[in-house]
Amino acid sequence: MPLLVPIQRHTAIVATFSGTPPAPGEAREVGICDALITAEPGVALAVRTADCLPIVLAGPGVVAVIHAGWRGLAQGILGKTVRLVSAQFGVAPAALRAVVGVGVGPCHYPVGGEVIEALARVVGQRDGFAAAGRVDLGSFARQALAQSGLGEESIEVLPGCTACSPTFHSYRRDGANAGRQWTFALLRS
Repeated sequence: MPLLVPIQRHTAIVATFSGTPPAPGEAREVGICDALITAEPGVALAVRTADCLPIVLAGPGVVAVIHAGWRGLAQGILGKTVRLVSAQFGVAPAALRAVVGVGVGPCHYPVGGEVIEALARVVGQRDGFAAAGRVDLGSFARQALAQSGLGEESIEVLPGCTACSPTFHSYRRDGANAGRQWTFALLRS
């Protein structure tokens, strides 16, 4: 199957793909973006993460993958992706399901007040994702997706911390030597 991969830069740029995909077995970079959406069956989408959250959205006839670090989250990448899925593909937010993959946990994510404030502006509060100078990105993503119209029961946040577990790659733990997790989404025909 063909594979599409964004050039990730910690942005809130969301791209859509339609048209002729690469040949089966080929991968194609689609340009700078941190979220990618398609309604093309049989075309795989992927993001790479080492501490950021990998997020998959799926609804009737559409899938999206999102690389969600604090910068993209603070710029509203989740809401932008949900709105684009709704506007361009006609899928209501309430019809979407989300899986938020494992990223760095609050146990290894101390941040400055400017990060907490930037995130709080997106969801309108600090409660539920920030405490004692630490951020829980998974809890933040749950709040942002719910505020974007997804039902609470449609949002699954996987437990864990990339920095705590040797089974995950972690930039915070391993620095420049860190590998990457790959997260894929595919719309079946």
